[in-house]
Amino acid sequence: MSTPTPEALLLPLGQYFGSFHPKVGASERYQRVRLGPDVWDLDDPRFALWALAHSTADREEEQLWSLTSVRRAAGVHLPGVDVEPLLDGLLTEGLLVEVTPDDPAAVDFAQRHRLGSRMVGLGNSADEPWLWSIGFFERPIVKVTRTIYNLWESGRSGESLWDVCESLAADERDSGGTDTELTEPELLLTALLRALHPLLLASVVYLEPQP
Repeated sequence: MSTPTPEALLLPLGQYFGSFHPKVGASERYQRVRLGPDVWDLDDPRFALWALAHSTADREEEQLWSLTSVRRAAGVHLPGVDVEPLLDGLLTEGLLVEVTPDDPAAVDFAQRHRLGSRMVGLGNSADEPWLWSIGFFERPIVKVTRTIYNLWESGRSGESLWDVCESLAADERDSGGTDTELTEPELLLTALLRALHPLLLASVVYLEPQP
């Protein structure tokens, strides 16, 4: 019996730059997404699909957010729209990418991309010392494990995802840690990829290619 191929995560690439209205009083508008040195002007259907790739508020905690998930969500948010050519275009343009955690190709993706960090690290609390908050002063937006918090914080360095995972794994080994989920960069990368969609949805991170 063959082993089923794991479904890939669908990840959005680029940083949202807001709406762009080209003329005074015109109904025409675009949503701007920066991807590396370029800024893409997306119409409403294409932007909706890019936004849906961040996941949705009703996503179940353990649900793997995939191309299939976005197609289903598009049935609700874009009724009557043929999304297949739009999704193909976004994938071809590099605004969406599929990545399978635990696959060797995930390391190649991590070497070629970086994590942009937004908002402020708020630390943990006496009530929940095992969770670390990210958000605004006195307004936490998301709570994550210490491992994901460290990865989020290190994203500000501008290094690739893979460099960050290797650095944090080395720090853990140097401090005497023996938990392989913390000392092996491949396992750290898997943990980050599986935890990304809540962070993307909350806009505390974005993904982009390395310069």
